[in-house]
Amino acid sequence: MALVCGVEPAGLTPETTLESLGADSLARVSIADVVEAELAEAGTVVRIDDATLAKFATLGEIDAYLANA
Repeated sequence: MALVCGVEPAGLTPETTLESLGADSLARVSIADVVEAELAEAGTVVRIDDATLAKFATLGEIDAYLANA
């Protein structure tokens, strides 16, 4: 998230909103691509479809989704 949105990771919390990071729809797709790639490197295949991606408002929601994937 920090890399894609150009913010310091130390300032991110589960309550941080994607809107506050300036994450428009293109940034959200980039975030999903990075997350999917990082998890694939770790041996976990996860696909975040566009409809699900559009529902996320906070970093905590993304984290919860990935924990249950």
